[in-house]
Amino acid sequence: MSVIEAAGGLEGSWTHSFEEDIDGVEVYRPTATFAFPPSRRGRTVLQFSVGDDQIASVTALQSGPDDRPRAVAPPAFNIIEATPAILRLVRR
Repeated sequence: MSVIEAAGGLEGSWTHSFEEDIDGVEVYRPTATFAFPPSRRGRTVLQFSVGDDQIASVTALQSGPDDRPRAVAPPAFNIIEATPAILRLVRR
């Protein structure tokens, strides 16, 4: 079982819903299905995937200076809650 499967099937794209953050806990929602309000701030996207070798990986994207997404180093974090509708994490 991969880390992603163990964490409740996180595979896919999750977008930071910073309006819901509280007390250092960051909230991410499924990118494709959650209706995010407009934001001038830009949103971080975490993409979880499992390769053929069953190794889990995380890619992070952030808005660049021209608003196009650019890859950044993924943060180190602990997962607090993971369901199909919400991902809560705390950065290390």
